[in-house]
Formats: sequence, structure tokens, C-alpha cells
Amino acid sequence: MNSNALPGRGADQVMLRLPDGMRDKLKARAAANRRSMNSEIIVCLEKAVASAAEDEPNVARA
Repeated sequence: MNSNALPGRGADQVMLRLPDGMRDKLKARAAANRRSMNSEIIVCLEKAVASAAEDEPNVARA
């Protein structure tokens, strides 16, 4: 099987450093919401970006 055929393999990726303890908090939150940690992080980022866009209507959206 070609690794490029797997979901997410063509998606943008970013290396991320988290403050001490945040990984455990994200893991617990993801488990409570029955999501993967990756999905939980994406949901959090989407909410933050949407909120920022509402607060700053002149900011360009990608």
C-alpha cells in the first residue's frame, strides 16, 4: 500500500512544543470528547481562529 494513500499523509504538518503538562490535559480532553489528540488540537485551533476572526474583522483569512 502506498503511504500517500493513507488519510492525512498529504496534509500540512507542523512540529509543536507544548508547555509541561499540556499534553496530558489535551489527552484527557480528547478522551472525554472521544477524539484523537490530533483531532482535539484541530478543534481547539479552529475555535481560536474563528473567535479571533470575529474579534478582528480586518484580519485577512487564509
